[in-house]
Amino acid sequence: MTYKQEIINFYNARTNYDNDVTLNRAIALFDYVTLSPGQSVLDVATGTGNIAIISAQKVGPSGYVIGIDIATELLKIAQQKIQAENLSNVGLIEVDAEAYQPEADKFDAIYCSYAIVLFPNIPKILENWYRCLKFGGFIAFTCSSENSYLALSIVEACAKNGITLPNLHEPLGTPERIQQVLTQAKFNQIQIHPRQMGTYISLEEAQSRWNGQFWLHIDNPLRELTPPKICQIKASYDEEIAALETEQGVWYEELIYYVVARKT
Repeated sequence: MTYKQEIINFYNARTNYDNDVTLNRAIALFDYVTLSPGQSVLDVATGTGNIAIISAQKVGPSGYVIGIDIATELLKIAQQKIQAENLSNVGLIEVDAEAYQPEADKFDAIYCSYAIVLFPNIPKILENWYRCLKFGGFIAFTCSSENSYLALSIVEACAKNGITLPNLHEPLGTPERIQQVLTQAKFNQIQIHPRQMGTYISLEEAQSRWNGQFWLHIDNPLRELTPPKICQIKASYDEEIAALETEQGVWYEELIYYVVARKT
């Protein structure tokens, strides 16, 4: 199975994706940058359409929104929601974001909620966004700290067993790295707004958050391992997590960076 197919299967299975938490953390992007009537918007990895729908309402009938995604089942949900809102200024396209090549200077705004780290070549994606963004336009996306979702404990457990596991969140895992990659892509007026959404959870819950195998990354060595090796890694992970336990439980970090940058 290819990496892209893994992503498609993972998100197509999440037909219960919509809830207050996923909605609120996505639309929080509008707290930092908003839209005006008549503007054109691209929503990358639109999913169930939360960003696209609000964008369409903000730009009004004189503007338009395009939402793109590769997860068919989520796009079906998005289309149902668009019809329920009676919106005629938003369209959905089932397409790989890396293959989507609109004309230059097409959009006033490009949003990408919780998906930019899934692209194997982030600099290339940013280069394409810069190309198709109008001068004065902005991109707005979210990414997570490198230790969110116990990622560093997972990586360390693999390392103890001789497995080098790349961290999906590492390329954009600190404000410094975000600043660097955006600057290299020629964006400026960069704003990085951290929001800590983490909490303490029980040891048992923390240990259950990873099964020793699943990991969304194009270079995932866990795909090739035998079940006994996976069990060894899982045992190391459980030890790593147990060492983090305090009286309050295990800290489960979910540090989200809300990022805005402009083409000027």
